[in-house]
Amino acid sequence: MNANRKISILIRKTLPVGMRSKVNVFFTSFSLCALLGLSALTSWFGAMGNVVSAVSTLIAAAVVAFSMMLWRMGVSQVWVGSLYQTGLLGVILFNATLTGGVTSPALGWLAIVPLLPLFTQPRLWANIWIWFSLISVLAMYCAQINGWLLHITQFWDLQPHMQALGHMDSSMEEMTFGASMFGLLVIAQLILVKTYDAANERSLRQLRQSNLRLETLSRRLQIANKHKDAFVAMVSHEMRTPLNAVMGYLGLIGMESSLNEKTADYVQGARNSAAHLVTVINDLLDFSQIQQGKLVLNPHTVNLRETLTSSHQTLAPRALGLSLDYRLGLDAGLPEWAVLDSHRLAQVTLNLLGNALKFTQYGHVLMRAWFEPLGVSSGNLCICVQDSGTGIPKESWELIFEPFVQLQLSSNHLRSGHALHGNGLGLAITRSLVQSQGGSIELTSEIGKGSEFTVRIPILIAQAPSTQLNAQHMCHDAKPKLLIVDDHATNRLVASATIQRSLPDAHIEQACNGTEAIEKMSSTLYDLVLMDLIMPDLSGTDVVRHIRSQCKPPFSDVPVIALTANVAEEAVKECFDVGMKEVLPKPFDKTALIHAILRHARNSVTA
Repeated sequence: MNANRKISILIRKTLPVGMRSKVNVFFTSFSLCALLGLSALTSWFGAMGNVVSAVSTLIAAAVVAFSMMLWRMGVSQVWVGSLYQTGLLGVILFNATLTGGVTSPALGWLAIVPLLPLFTQPRLWANIWIWFSLISVLAMYCAQINGWLLHITQFWDLQPHMQALGHMDSSMEEMTFGASMFGLLVIAQLILVKTYDAANERSLRQLRQSNLRLETLSRRLQIANKHKDAFVAMVSHEMRTPLNAVMGYLGLIGMESSLNEKTADYVQGARNSAAHLVTVINDLLDFSQIQQGKLVLNPHTVNLRETLTSSHQTLAPRALGLSLDYRLGLDAGLPEWAVLDSHRLAQVTLNLLGNALKFTQYGHVLMRAWFEPLGVSSGNLCICVQDSGTGIPKESWELIFEPFVQLQLSSNHLRSGHALHGNGLGLAITRSLVQSQGGSIELTSEIGKGSEFTVRIPILIAQAPSTQLNAQHMCHDAKPKLLIVDDHATNRLVASATIQRSLPDAHIEQACNGTEAIEKMSSTLYDLVLMDLIMPDLSGTDVVRHIRSQCKPPFSDVPVIALTANVAEEAVKECFDVGMKEVLPKPFDKTALIHAILRHARNSVTA
């Protein structure tokens, strides 16, 4: 930072809060410089015995100080600046009169007269003072060649002082030459001001053009971002919709008792591949939300031990197929109930366990969980995933948490036939999920000996909910009347078949679009509606909004669950805004779907 900037900042800080504009800083700077200069001249003239000049500079300094006082009192900048300019111009012309008139070197100070209005007032005032300086030089020239200047000095009894300064009468040529030089100086100032204004206007025009280009680019980026969001939502919907049918039918086939072992293995392999594709889609969507800062957490009271056990058991079949020692250790001090986002917690554990299984040829993959208390009802949930796999080079410990990064390992480090390598987003998303909950993730690893990931997430200890759903009891006794709304017949068939496997007494009706859904919901009282969001005529949220506003109770109060492939943040928020109870993504999880139905359906449990 240069000295001028430091001085400017210091002046700005010393000014009152309401007077820290650029104009006020300039006025203060110029005035202080003028006071210092005039004070120095007063001392110098006094030391040389030139009392009249010393008094004149002292008066000018007093005028500058008085103008500053008026400025602090709130007087207009134009009047304060005019007083300032008059004081400076007066002392310059007075001392020029004493030292040779238009041939006096004191007239050289006329160059500073327009500086203050140039920076603090409209351009008109700067031009006025430049012209006033030129007129003053011409007036002095006329007065001097006609002898009027001599009469003025005699009238004010200034002749002795002029003689003391060595003043001598100048020839006509000298006076003309002096007046011409100072006149040209003032004209040069006019030209410089015009040139400065032209250059400044050109810079401003270029700046405006640049700003216009940036605004246009910003608008285009915003439009492109909206298109990207729409594209992501569309791709999500179009990919999840067929996957929902694939996984649904595979799940139904897998439940058939007539399958032989070989066919069951084929079905399980297909389900694993479909589940992997769902993971890739979810990772891409989560990464998009993280990039936009739209990742939403949904903390609620969960059974912590059940959540961790369920997440761990999800990958147990894969570990069994790899002949690995796959174990879970839950510390005795781990609270049973806690407030957290169970979906995101499961996502974190599954990412870490999936990575460990992917890069472990033999040995073990162990998961441990314990609780570090930090207060009466709060602390850190600690999860450690340890494997005996390939290990990670220390120089890559930070790199693996970057998006789309996959370490290039030799073929000896991976199982033969391992085709599903992922998209390099798992650990990046895992770290973002952990950090978004105020937690941390640490890694220790050694080549050839394995890796250990340790996650710490702040949680609140909770009390067990007063009522818990007994899934087995409800599956036997529940007889809900349901409506499934989806424009894809396959999705309706898969959902119906899946529900009736667990709720055989459920009465299920179907609607193929939003218009038909409104007709059915307006005339039939359902215990629950499973609603798709994206349909060709009306969106699911439009349907619910119409039912809530146009129908009377109890039809308007029907519970609705969104069963959709569009899980973007805006879509989820809109679902809750119109009064939906829950949002389940496609492909849906059978257990989650049944629990949601039993949780929200009216009269789902018989006495």
